[in-house]
Amino acid sequence: MKIFVVFGSKSDEPTYLPLAEALSKDFEVECESISAHREIQKLEKKMAEWKGHAVVAGAGLAAALPGVVAAMTPLPVFGVPVPSQFGGLDSFASIAQMPPGVPVMTAGPASTQPVVAFLKQFKAWKKAKAVHFVVPDHTPAMMVEVEKAKTLGADKGIPVTVSDRKSAEALNVWMVARPEHIHKDDFGLHVPFLPKERIADPAAYLPVMNWANKGGLWVGVNNTRNAVMSALRLAL
Repeated sequence: MKIFVVFGSKSDEPTYLPLAEALSKDFEVECESISAHREIQKLEKKMAEWKGHAVVAGAGLAAALPGVVAAMTPLPVFGVPVPSQFGGLDSFASIAQMPPGVPVMTAGPASTQPVVAFLKQFKAWKKAKAVHFVVPDHTPAMMVEVEKAKTLGADKGIPVTVSDRKSAEALNVWMVARPEHIHKDDFGLHVPFLPKERIADPAAYLPVMNWANKGGLWVGVNNTRNAVMSALRLAL
């Protein structure tokens, strides 16, 4: 299994060099520094020519790189925010809050272990043919977001199921409204859930980053569709 590790700046070496070293124990790894802002043509050429199985991309500040890479490739893309400022809040939001259809599976700021663990489990995983949402609080608002995933799944030919327990037959996606909903050691993804009235409050995003800091891989707030799109990229 071949993985491309790309970060936006040489100054990110303290994050990406240990990451590349950890991945190299189990995978064939290529590592490079390419800026999405300053070297976009170089990035386009690289992604057009590179052949492999997954990309791990990271950056700080505006952190456009992982999302730009996800727009350039159908491969699964994993994002690592670099905490250059604000404890990494800006870069985490830039990477996680992708529009539906362009997913980046995102770790907490400077947190590379969830990416390594996920990829190691993915390597040995017998790929399922469904996406399963684990929803501990079946509130109407939460189920609205799950229904969006079901609609997308039907369109893409992937069954989407839901219950309050994980499934052994599918890629599990945990809906997280409280810290106890996080399953950092289980193979799967997390979707943070916030009621619509809370999304209007910028301060509501701080708990989301704190959840991600506890471990696991995440997509954007309420973005159940990108959980399904991530599953597609993982070649279910």
